[in-house]
Amino acid sequence: MSFIGSRSPSPSKIESKKREINAEDDGGSPRASRLLKKDDLITSNPNTVLPAPPRPDLAKRRSTFTGPKPSDKENTKPAPRPVRNFLHKSFSTDKLHSVVEFTHDDSVPLPSPRLFNTERNGSALSLSLPKKRDELWGVFRSLDGDFTKFSAKSTPFKANVIRQCLLPFLRNYADHPSNYHLRAEDLDRRVVILNKWWVGLIELVHGRNNQSMSGTDRPTILDALSGLMDRPEWRPSPSVFCPLSRRTSDSPASASRSKSDLASLASSGSDFLNESVLHNVRNLFVQNLNAQMAFVAEKMSLRNAAASLITFCGKAIAWAFFYCPGIADVLVREWLIDADSMKRVLQVHGISKFENLKDTSEEMALMFPPAIRSLAFTTLSKMTRSLKEEAELPAMSASMEMYGYWRDRWLGRESDLLYVFVKHFFILAHDYLPADAEKMQRIASPGMLVVQAQILINIDSTINRDVSSSQENSTSPSPTFDDFLGGPDAVVSSLPILPPNAVRIMSENRLIMLIRDFLSDRVAEHSAARHLFAISFCDLLSACARGTSTFNHAACYTLCDLLEEALVILTRYEQSPICPAPVIDFNFWLDVFRKMLGSHNTVTEIRVFAFLYTSWNQLCSDPKRKEDLCLNLLLAKDVFETTFLHWCPMVRAYYMRLLCWRVARYDGEATEVDIKILETAFERLRSLWAYHLFDREKAESEGRNVDFFAPCNPAPGRRFLIVRTDTQIAPGGAFLAFNGIIPPSPVTTPETRPATILAAENLDRPLSIASNDSDGLSPDKEETGIRGFFRGIMGARKRSQSRDKKTTTPTKPPTTTAKATDDSANRPRDRQALTRAPPPAPTYRNYCFKFSLEFLPRPQGPRQAAKQQPQPMKLMAPRLPMAAQKFLQEREPDLPAEHAASPSGTAQIQYVGRALAEWTVIVSECQGFFDRRKSEGVPSDKEVETPTMGVELFRRNA
Repeated sequence: MSFIGSRSPSPSKIESKKREINAEDDGGSPRASRLLKKDDLITSNPNTVLPAPPRPDLAKRRSTFTGPKPSDKENTKPAPRPVRNFLHKSFSTDKLHSVVEFTHDDSVPLPSPRLFNTERNGSALSLSLPKKRDELWGVFRSLDGDFTKFSAKSTPFKANVIRQCLLPFLRNYADHPSNYHLRAEDLDRRVVILNKWWVGLIELVHGRNNQSMSGTDRPTILDALSGLMDRPEWRPSPSVFCPLSRRTSDSPASASRSKSDLASLASSGSDFLNESVLHNVRNLFVQNLNAQMAFVAEKMSLRNAAASLITFCGKAIAWAFFYCPGIADVLVREWLIDADSMKRVLQVHGISKFENLKDTSEEMALMFPPAIRSLAFTTLSKMTRSLKEEAELPAMSASMEMYGYWRDRWLGRESDLLYVFVKHFFILAHDYLPADAEKMQRIASPGMLVVQAQILINIDSTINRDVSSSQENSTSPSPTFDDFLGGPDAVVSSLPILPPNAVRIMSENRLIMLIRDFLSDRVAEHSAARHLFAISFCDLLSACARGTSTFNHAACYTLCDLLEEALVILTRYEQSPICPAPVIDFNFWLDVFRKMLGSHNTVTEIRVFAFLYTSWNQLCSDPKRKEDLCLNLLLAKDVFETTFLHWCPMVRAYYMRLLCWRVARYDGEATEVDIKILETAFERLRSLWAYHLFDREKAESEGRNVDFFAPCNPAPGRRFLIVRTDTQIAPGGAFLAFNGIIPPSPVTTPETRPATILAAENLDRPLSIASNDSDGLSPDKEETGIRGFFRGIMGARKRSQSRDKKTTTPTKPPTTTAKATDDSANRPRDRQALTRAPPPAPTYRNYCFKFSLEFLPRPQGPRQAAKQQPQPMKLMAPRLPMAAQKFLQEREPDLPAEHAASPSGTAQIQYVGRALAEWTVIVSECQGFFDRRKSEGVPSDKEVETPTMGVELFRRNA
């Protein structure tokens, strides 16, 4: 009889009789005896009849498909063994035909098919041939027992079972090789056990059956849910949910169809079993994701949500976005994406607004799950029309309700929900993208355009902070004088509330936190998805810069803030070994900086120079980038002359410090690029000196004196100082003694104090710190008792010197000290050199410094005010910092003489003298800092710290 409706013609009686005779001769099944006649399996002469060797009375294995044939010879054999099931019964196999085998003696091993190639026919006869057992079946069986314990425990103790049983299983067997090559029955058994845990955990977090979850157990349960969702059993190889890297062209179903009729007879049953199991796996997977999505919508609509809950919800939304029908269509339409944002995203990918990508879109859509294929990009007009149409949730998700704070969180306002979703969206999208996908293919894939458009909208909202508009639209009246009389509460209540993105620092921005989390070194997995995200984020940054006006100084300022945080992360990712190619378009950003410097706005120019100064190590990590930045931007003739001779002294101060501390710094090692940069910088300075000589000759001919020039302060009454910014350690320790209770320690003078203590105090207070030892009280004048106790807590204040003179009486120095001094003075020099210990070498320690724009002390009179003004100085030929200048002189000892030259271009010759005087002051300031740090123990110029420079005092007015 045929199995499962085979369409093969019934054999004749003669052919059946011949097959029975051949089967008895071979001692095997009719199926194997038929394969003996195949030329591709074995070649034999059908006319040659070999005598059958004497065989013991062994148990004959009959075909598992045709069943045993009745024979009279079998009446003398022992009674057959009871029928046993070959496959484990489950919800997907209980309606199939029973597949049985008969044996008569368990002591004799079963004969294996001698001529059947299992490697070439791996899928045929998959139900009849014994295969390798599931390697993790014992682990899953114990996990099933653990779920019984989990169900029996009360709610407070369920988390302990998860920590002890489920989480170790998810960590240890996440990437086991057996997860990707499973038989249908093994996959069925695994999925049943995993589904038990998934449903049980969803019921636990959802609070059903009057169950409550503590705050300490919530992260554990949510991690277990996330691990169950990641199991590869939910996305097996033949399924449409399977990632592209795990899909094989020769699947078991397709391979079995190309075999003989007998193989196709068995493959029809195998295909039916596979499709049944895969269908049930897909249904369970989608049902659980929908149940999770209902829980997510409910929790994200509330006002308060824990960080661990938001992280899990973002991941759950991404998985439902890909695999649950109708979810992606509804969620995308809540973003309200406009056509202009999508057009800007398409422009950075090289696609015009009228281009049609139908063929590419259809090709990419077939690689993705069916639930998200409707979001594939074809044309901009079609995508815009489809997003304007309303979408409804399917029947299985109709109970999902989104209200309250859901929309704010989903739009990325003051929540990490959207950005966690974006992270997992790129991880899942990479699973279905080809490894060699181009930009056009990536943006045409389902969902990629709309997600990047929403990220671009959030970047625009970060850069263009609508502070003024929010204040103008505020309905609260402005405070009046009567409000001040009513009390401070009345004034505070009437003040407008600024938007959070206007008062938050850029390092706390959600976008920066997203790229820091996704591209950090601690993330070892999903390396290809990280690269895809890095490329996409850099493209979105360039799209945002293209949409920013050059003359919008507030937006340019904030763009530099964003780049200052993002560039460090992106550059560190580029330098990591897992990054296959650069992601930053450096030439594009050089053009952006050049346009900002040409905006004729001092705030924008200062911010660009401060950004370049702060991000110098990241920008110049590559020698080619350093050469382009220095020679094509900072030292370009038009930029150099325009900025060095700028009319604003603050712009000159920032630019000159950038040249002195970054561009022209020489630490003892120089490459060919560094030498070229130093020579170009020195040549630019010599050209300015030639302009000055031309101006001086012109002034002498006119009878004016231009030999002396006074440098300008960056701002009226203010100057730059190098100050230390790290935490200063108190020399005496952090312990505050109770002077009234514990007797004070004996006073030690510098003569009696050990040399090690002196070195430690000098180390804690470097010479480069402006300090005054007279600020505090000396130990001889410290107060004791209760007054000294409170003064030590609240802080001491200087007492007047007249009061000190009245309360203290002069004391005669002790004679012993004077005598010791006289003895040491009368001692010969050679003996002093032998007995005196050499001073210890100061210990080297790194500190943090910065340029701080400080106010000058208020003058007490006109004479002191005149002293505070910078004094005119006689100009000398400009030089680079000392180390760089010595290096160039060693290379070229004979420099050509300077000659006067008329300025060309837009050089403002009237500022040449002041600019050169300011450059002299800045170079002297730099060399003085190097000398002080070397005297404090810094071994070489390379270890000398570089002070930071910011523009905190020049932020735009709110």
